[in-house]
Amino acid sequence: MSHEKMECDLLVLGSGMAGLSAAGWAAERGARVVVVEKASTRGGSAVLSGGVVWTATSASKMSTYGCGDPKLGAVVLDAYPQALAWIRSRGIQVSPAMNVLHGRGYAVDLIHHLDDCIQMVEKAGGYIVYETTTETLLKDDTGRVIGARTVCADGTVDVVATNTILATGGYQGSPELRAQNIHENARNLLLRSNPVSQGDGIRLGTEAGGVFNKDNKGFYGHLVTKSPNWGEERYYTGLSQYHSDHSLLFNEQGFRYCDETEGDHTNTYRTVFETNARAIVLWDKRIQETYATAHVVLSAPPLDKYKVAIENGGEGVHTTNIAQLEKFAIAHGFDGAQVVKSLAEYQEGATNGWENLNPPRRESAIPLDGEYYALVVYSAITFTFGGLMIDTEARVLKDDGSVLSGLLAAGSDAGGAYGIGYAGGLALAITFGITAAQTAGWK
Repeated sequence: MSHEKMECDLLVLGSGMAGLSAAGWAAERGARVVVVEKASTRGGSAVLSGGVVWTATSASKMSTYGCGDPKLGAVVLDAYPQALAWIRSRGIQVSPAMNVLHGRGYAVDLIHHLDDCIQMVEKAGGYIVYETTTETLLKDDTGRVIGARTVCADGTVDVVATNTILATGGYQGSPELRAQNIHENARNLLLRSNPVSQGDGIRLGTEAGGVFNKDNKGFYGHLVTKSPNWGEERYYTGLSQYHSDHSLLFNEQGFRYCDETEGDHTNTYRTVFETNARAIVLWDKRIQETYATAHVVLSAPPLDKYKVAIENGGEGVHTTNIAQLEKFAIAHGFDGAQVVKSLAEYQEGATNGWENLNPPRRESAIPLDGEYYALVVYSAITFTFGGLMIDTEARVLKDDGSVLSGLLAAGSDAGGAYGIGYAGGLALAITFGITAAQTAGWK
């Protein structure tokens, strides 16, 4: 069956941070680009973020905190200065530098950046098409990917391109793929990102001969309290308990199960593998005043996380009475006696034997002061780290390690730069978006 045909220099599937950065970079250099977006508008999960483009400050920190393929992590580090210079060169507002977690970065006017990329695409004779799905990738007789078959309300169009970039945003929107690739508990994770990223790029890439990185079960997310209004974007930040890395975490059996100081995003990953993917997060007055009511980043207003959680249906207790803490745990399906015992063991270890704590506390081990704040928290997912296997030029790889010609991947469709750690999602997206565009010939 013949279909309507459109030709371009570069086809980009997905209009989030990775896809539009790739498209804008190439268009600015003269490419005629077609961007195909499944949703009704641009931006993907990027527009739900705080707009801070940050990453680790060295290769050693990328290895320690990103926990992914060092070669791919190096691409983020090496391309980051170029990405920021490009943003600034176009008059996009960029804040002064700020510390973010274990790295540094800048708050960027993300909407201006994305819309400017669209304008550059259209100025160069390209198109952004919305509410359009991609049925399959097209290949020539040599096996090279030469575009994609797309479907919209007006019919089917074969978009033929010299190179194609997959940037559809990962698979966090698919309960089935989460269960299959992360853990059965991941099927019911709360979603704190756009719902349309359901593994389309990974499906297209593997059907064309690319390989999915099944060993990478990592994802970025946060521990959150539940709310009857979950799904409203304002709760994605408001109910996230970013300070869990200063707190203690107990599973339903009443035990600590991870080094909480690795980071809230890593705690979120670890919690998925615990019963019902939930925990009690416990902290004291010092942590409440220093971290639980502070700015997460300077560009965001401070919030009293405990207060916001309780006001929006969260399960919590604020008490100086250890018996009340035990009662709270029992009432919510946790082994309260063991929680109290585990807390006592931590208090003793933090005072007289930090080196013997199990799990350890590598970054800090400070006894809690006796004024307790506790919330029941659940793992929530933002985007996945396991995607198609790529090389340092963003080229999709086949099962024998060779390059699948004509096909590139960026953002969450590309797997491996991060493992169970995290070193900045927007930085990952823009650096590999630019890298993919450069590999496609638009230096």
